[in-house]
Amino acid sequence: MKKVLFCLVIAIMASTNLLADDKTIVVNVEVDWGKENIQEIYEILQNHVQITLAEEGCEEFNFAIDINNPNIIRATEVWTNMKALENHFKTENWFYFNSIMEKYPAKNIIINTYEIKKISHPLD
Repeated sequence: MKKVLFCLVIAIMASTNLLADDKTIVVNVEVDWGKENIQEIYEILQNHVQITLAEEGCEEFNFAIDINNPNIIRATEVWTNMKALENHFKTENWFYFNSIMEKYPAKNIIINTYEIKKISHPLD
């Protein structure tokens, strides 16, 4: 009986996210690279997005040039969980992209990472 109760508690904890690491992760990044650098690495950014989107756990990845300040790139990433994001930083794609960031250093980088819960939109 105790074994069955223990298994039930573990199953409930996992399904209610008390034990499982399955919270969706959103990363918002603002990179002040300057217009010239952005123009030089634009195709590299596109390639990085396409390769990253193919990684397990990457649900969304977008880069955009800020309409109010064309020196800034904004990126939004959505990952199925933190483990998927951590695994991203172990890929050859990340190491290559990191070398590009070293070659074209940003003036400033702001990164905000969030755990989120998806809900219905009021217009749904």
